[in-house]
Amino acid sequence: MARNTLARSMHDVGLAAWFGGTLANAVALNSAASQAGTPGKTGAVANVGWNRWTSVNAAAIGAHVIGSVGQLAGNAGRVRGQRGVASMALAKTALTGWPDGP
Repeated sequence: MARNTLARSMHDVGLAAWFGGTLANAVALNSAASQAGTPGKTGAVANVGWNRWTSVNAAAIGAHVIGSVGQLAGNAGRVRGQRGVASMALAKTALTGWPDGP
C-alpha cells in the first residue's frame, strides 16, 4: 500500500512540476525576458532561466516515469485482468511520450 502511494505521488508531483514549470517558463519567463531591451539580452535572460530549470525539469520527468513504472508494477494484475486498463495505460504512455510532453 505505501509503495503504491509513493508511486502515485511521484507520478502526480513529477507530472505537475514538469508541466507547470515548462508552462510558467513559456508564458512568464519568455515574456519577462523580452523586457531586457535588446534581442541579444532577451535571449541571454531567457537562456539563463531555462538553463536553471533544466535540472529540475529532468528530475520531474524522472519522478513521473519512476512513479508510472511503480504504478504499473503495483497494478499488474489489474492491467492483465480488467478490460480496458491495458489500453488506457498504453494511451497514457503514448500521450506522455508525445513530442513536446504533456
